Amino acid sequence: MILQHINDIASICAGHGVKTAVISPGSRSAPLTLAFSRHPEIECKVIPDERSAAFIGAGIAQQQRTPVALICTSGSAAYNYAPAIAEAFYQEIPLLVLTADRPPEWTNQYDGQTIQQTGIYGKHVKASFDFPVGSNHEDALWHCNRIVNEALLESMSEPKGPVHINVPFREPFYPGKEQKMTFPEVRIIKRSKSVLGLPQSVWDELASEWKQHESKAIVVGQCDFSSNLRGLLKQFGEDIKVPIITDIISNQQNSESIKHQDAFLNPQLDSINSRLAPELLITFGKSLISKNLKTFLRKNSPKAHWHISESDRSNDTLQHTTRHIRMSPEGFFSTFKPEATNTDFTSQWLQKDQTTANSISEFFHHSEFGEFKAVQACLDTLPNQSQLHLANSMAVRYANLLGLPSEKNISVFANRGTSGIDGSNSTAVGASLSQDQIVTLITGDMAFFYDRNAFWHNYNLKNLRIIILNNHAGGIFRLIKGPSSQPELKEYFETRQELTTENACRDFKFDYKKVNSETDFKEALSTFYQASENACVLEVETSSEDNADIFVKFKQHIIDHL
Repeated sequence: MILQHINDIASICAGHGVKTAVISPGSRSAPLTLAFSRHPEIECKVIPDERSAAFIGAGIAQQQRTPVALICTSGSAAYNYAPAIAEAFYQEIPLLVLTADRPPEWTNQYDGQTIQQTGIYGKHVKASFDFPVGSNHEDALWHCNRIVNEALLESMSEPKGPVHINVPFREPFYPGKEQKMTFPEVRIIKRSKSVLGLPQSVWDELASEWKQHESKAIVVGQCDFSSNLRGLLKQFGEDIKVPIITDIISNQQNSESIKHQDAFLNPQLDSINSRLAPELLITFGKSLISKNLKTFLRKNSPKAHWHISESDRSNDTLQHTTRHIRMSPEGFFSTFKPEATNTDFTSQWLQKDQTTANSISEFFHHSEFGEFKAVQACLDTLPNQSQLHLANSMAVRYANLLGLPSEKNISVFANRGTSGIDGSNSTAVGASLSQDQIVTLITGDMAFFYDRNAFWHNYNLKNLRIIILNNHAGGIFRLIKGPSSQPELKEYFETRQELTTENACRDFKFDYKKVNSETDFKEALSTFYQASENACVLEVETSSEDNADIFVKFKQHIIDHL
């Protein structure tokens, strides 16, 4: 049986620039699978585990910057998409989620693989649609076309994000051997993008308000890599003499930006750091990693806080927003040309950052080997023009404390939408599958094991490099004041485990090496980025207790030298 309205979904996707579909096998979803797999303009990836598939799809969409179609069968398969959909919602990653379903009359009737799929993702999708069950009427065909067009337009509009179409099927839905599947021309609804800008009167207001404040600072949250934005922001900082404070996931770190704020804005140094509080704060981007930075800016309220975003969402992370400037950061920094700011204030930030950088270098010159020192060496060794993916928990925190070497052109990714450990492997796999740059994933043992099914497929990942910090526990809990002082720490918070990743690497045919000393680690790292026919894994085995001790010493060293 040929279901032309289902084939048309693939054609409409292609018409909107969708290049990739990630499919998890199932029977009820067969019409969707066949439509996408046979469409000449769409590449399909088959990933059996739906949870991993959705994160891999998100990783591909990050690279392509256009929606990726996710296709699964009915029932719990659809629920397994949920963590990645939530991550995509908060990271503003476009996804078209296509879940096959049983006919609506069979919901809640104890029929197999039948659950309540309408609106299953709640408020974590930008929009949710139900496809008509039948397509025998012209209005039903018009409705189907309109739904897919509307869903894709919504996914790609600012803020970008996931949308869901639930597609119920009645049997039969497999075509016969003699039936030919065709993809005739379909209607594509296009939306003309309006250019967000500000009238001259508002630019005049901003210039006037700028003059009213003595000290200014720019803080950048998580952003996509953009060489154009990098150049504009660097030039703005140099011309206007304003400190630009960057998390590692901002993708805006350069030789002039502040990148060690997480280390020197220690709450114990509040009285010393209070003079660094700006009167006017300008922010753009999404989440910030640094809790110390967020706490500092929440405590030291600026007189004015401008947030720049094309989105219509009102995000007030730092609790002091006074203006939402609806335009792109590129548009803002290429247009706004205010007077130069207080150079003494900027010098204080730069001096503090340089002093901290020197202290960090001195600390690692004398410190014992552990996962923190391993991360430092990894960042120094990253190939230019490559990608860095950071798993949550300590990997992303270590990297943020250290910052990227200024001379390297590295794109940085991390699942900081929901900040969970699930999906870190899969997102990196999605990046590896969709472009040729070297992809380095720095992850902990818990995050790696949690997402092992990211590698359960038939695709080569020879441009993927994984560095696993294996302390046989969730080591972050030793560094959090609450759980670290509880007698249940080991069993209920750290979740001790004795696994190494050797067997997993053998299963997936990855090149593997394990080290537990600084000498062996540096030797292994020296050849880690040589060309290989397989993904390469370097497992760094350390002690959770020793890592916690090193981290405490690190923080005290920074305090003592500021």
